[in-house]
Amino acid sequence: MDVKAISKTLLRNLKVKFIGKSQYGNKQWEKADEIWYSEIHKQNTELHKNFQSYLHSKNDVKTILEVGCGTGVYPIQQKNLFVEKKYTGLDFSKPNIEFCQKHSDFKFIQGDFIKMRLEESYDLVYSHAVIDHVYDIDEFLRRIVKSCKKYAFVNAYRGFFPEIDDHVMNWRDDDNCYYNDLSIKKSKKVLLECGLTEDEFKIKKQENIDMDGKTWYETIIEITKKQ
Repeated sequence: MDVKAISKTLLRNLKVKFIGKSQYGNKQWEKADEIWYSEIHKQNTELHKNFQSYLHSKNDVKTILEVGCGTGVYPIQQKNLFVEKKYTGLDFSKPNIEFCQKHSDFKFIQGDFIKMRLEESYDLVYSHAVIDHVYDIDEFLRRIVKSCKKYAFVNAYRGFFPEIDDHVMNWRDDDNCYYNDLSIKKSKKVLLECGLTEDEFKIKKQENIDMDGKTWYETIIEITKKQ
């Protein structure tokens, strides 16, 4: 038995479990990088096109929460989407929220969605490319279900993984956050445990083509609660 090798493995696992969680986002998000957020948004045109069609189809949506609003591509650059709607943006980054507050009249909240207690629920809760990096995927999904009155739309950009039984989480020191592969099986289990029935949600594969013509896939979770 290689004691040193075992010790290194244990230390590495502890670092992912404890140091990673406690320092989530501290280095990477020290400033509001609106150029980076805009470029990322432009690279995922099919997702945003489909989401906007989805939003337009929900005539009964009056209140909206975006989890992980970043520097506000939607509420600032595409604010026309929320005409006659009450939009709220949430992000853990204080610089991001301060940037949004400076450039938009909508409401913004700074905090950790997984840990915080929201004062209200919303007709629609949506989140793009956030669940891919959170430290607790299951709790993130539970909070999504709890905070939406009727609809939720969650995007995971890193792929579509129907074959894995549990989520795969990898901590990266350079970005100071997790890179997660979302298990479809585990996600379904969590949503059912939240009290949803199988006809109240669907998990589907979204095909995209990047700027180089390469095809890649994302995961879309859509929730429609029964009244």
